[in-house]
This record gives sequence, C-alpha cells and structure tokens, in this order.
Amino acid sequence: MARKNARNGLIQAALEVVEEGGMGALSLDTVAQKAGVTKRGLLYHFPTKHALITGVHQQLAAHFEQALEQATGHTPQQATLRERTKGYVEAALNAPSVGEKRFLIEASQEPEWLEPWMQVYLRWFPEDQTPIGELSKEELLCLVARMSADGAWGYLYATGSALDDANRKRLSSTILQNL
Repeated sequence: MARKNARNGLIQAALEVVEEGGMGALSLDTVAQKAGVTKRGLLYHFPTKHALITGVHQQLAAHFEQALEQATGHTPQQATLRERTKGYVEAALNAPSVGEKRFLIEASQEPEWLEPWMQVYLRWFPEDQTPIGELSKEELLCLVARMSADGAWGYLYATGSALDDANRKRLSSTILQNL
C-alpha cells in the first residue's frame, strides 16, 4: 500500500513540475525534490525519465476511464454507443490541469505513452476500428461528436481559454445535438 501511495505521490510531483515549468523542467531530480524523496527513492519506482512519463500517462488514462464510467454510470460493455459518446464528450470537456494538458500533448510523441490512452479508447469505442466509410449513420455521428470534443479541448488548450460550468454544458449540448 505504501509503495502505491509513493508512486502516486511521484506522479503528482511530476504533474506539478510540468504545471509550473513545462515539459522542459521535468527531470528525475526536480521530481524527487518536489516529492520530497531521494533520487534513489524515485528510481526505485521509475528507473528512467521515460518510465516516469509512462507512469504519468497510465495514471491519467486510468483517471479518464473513471471519468467515463462516472459520466455514463456504466462500464463500456453496459453502455450504449450514444451513452458512451455522451460520457466521452462530458469527460473530454472537463478541464484538466495545465500539467495534464502538457503531458497529453506529449503522448503523441511516443507509442508507449499513447498506449494506455488507446487501450481506454478502444475499450469504450471498439467500433472505431471500422473504416469510416463502413460506419452506420449513428456510429459516424458519434465519432463526429467525439472528434468535436477533442477539437474543442485542443482549441481551449491552444487559446488558453477556460470553460465555466454553464458554457461547458452549452458546448457539450451543441456537440451532442445531432445524436
């Protein structure tokens, strides 16, 4: 139990380092210092910076999956495609921290960092393995809604904008209006 909490503390410290100084500030030394542990203690859990970043992505993806379950009230197997899509839009539009956003942008740079995200996504949307030309109308509308949520997230990140609850709901309902 203590080891898992130590690992989570190190991941939280990494998120804080990146929140404060960007990805360039991330090093094993800065994370150990932020977490209040020795570098050796950090290396016990994460032997390399790459392993630390992988651990951050695994935890962030797991938290996103929890948000999907909370938003739908179901596991992916129990929810309909529309419920899963509505949950995705809701979860995607919830504002991650600046540190989380910076890590998410980095995920595309490394297959190992992207993998936990893809596992979650494919559990929730296995139909997306079907070529777009073969999707049913409902599947296509759901895909467009998820892509819109991702685009909104990217827009908000790029512009530094934030959404209050009322505007988050307005944007979400607009994205989902065709479902």
